[in-house]
Amino acid sequence: MNDRISPIWLLVGGLICIFLLNSCDEREEVTLQRLDQQLFSGKSRDSIRAFLNQHPDVARLYFSSKEPGNDTALVNELYNRINDRELNVLYQQVQTEFSEAKELENQLSEAFTNIKKEFPDFRIPRVTSLVTGFMGPDFVVSDSLIVIGLDYFAGPESKYRPQGPEFPQYILRRYQKDYLVPAIVFAISDRFNATDRSDQTLLADMVYYGKGFVFTKAMLPEVADSLIIGYTDQQLTQTYAAQDLVWAHFIDEQLLYQTSPAIKQRYTNERPFTAEIGSKAPGAIGRWLGWRIVGKYHDENPSVSIRELMANTNARQIFQESGYKGQPDEE
Repeated sequence: MNDRISPIWLLVGGLICIFLLNSCDEREEVTLQRLDQQLFSGKSRDSIRAFLNQHPDVARLYFSSKEPGNDTALVNELYNRINDRELNVLYQQVQTEFSEAKELENQLSEAFTNIKKEFPDFRIPRVTSLVTGFMGPDFVVSDSLIVIGLDYFAGPESKYRPQGPEFPQYILRRYQKDYLVPAIVFAISDRFNATDRSDQTLLADMVYYGKGFVFTKAMLPEVADSLIIGYTDQQLTQTYAAQDLVWAHFIDEQLLYQTSPAIKQRYTNERPFTAEIGSKAPGAIGRWLGWRIVGKYHDENPSVSIRELMANTNARQIFQESGYKGQPDEE
């Protein structure tokens, strides 16, 4: 009997392997549609109206306009802004900051590819950008469309930055491009983050945020933790070092099963620092602690996929099986 393998079968086998590898590694390509450039290319009301008629989905999502092309107030406001000399200064700064969109596109491509692997039904959204002088939000995410207000992310050297009480310095610091994609991916995580609405405890809120951060890290594994949670490197280092003290505060004050909205907000809302613990404890410390709990649970249960983790609504089970008690990661 001849045990030699026919060359034709070697060829077929090789082609099958190549096909399978390509199928597994298929990358979701993302192109940032620079609608900011299109919008600023025409200075007349007619060109703005044509822009809104051409992109009604963008206008509805970003400006909350029901009939964008027929929205006279919106057309006039955009006309005044696009022809404003100072806004054009900001627009040029945005063009400089985002002159090369490839890095942004590559990060989104990596994230969307990883999400698609875990959630095959995930539809890759169209990604667009606008500059309006902070007329709309920083970004908006829907199932099929993402609109990014690039003017928010022009960076700390930009002449104009978002103004108002909702933009204190500790939040404004994050409005630079390195924080953009992690924030978008965290927003996307919400659609997969199942919760038990009957569980109104602080622990449930903490686990919700923790699941979102674990999701974001899984989809962007090379991104620094500080960019995911929005702490400075120093804040993150100090918080890790003092996590036994943070945990002791939560236990001593019996916080985990608190349901008071006011108490919960002290530990999950954005603040310059968590005064109840100390001036060096960052705000939203409950979110970080939730990340520690969920991260420890996921480490202790490696067979649990991200999909299964996000579908788990039992915050107490996740906490109990995490074994987390304020201890650092093992070296």
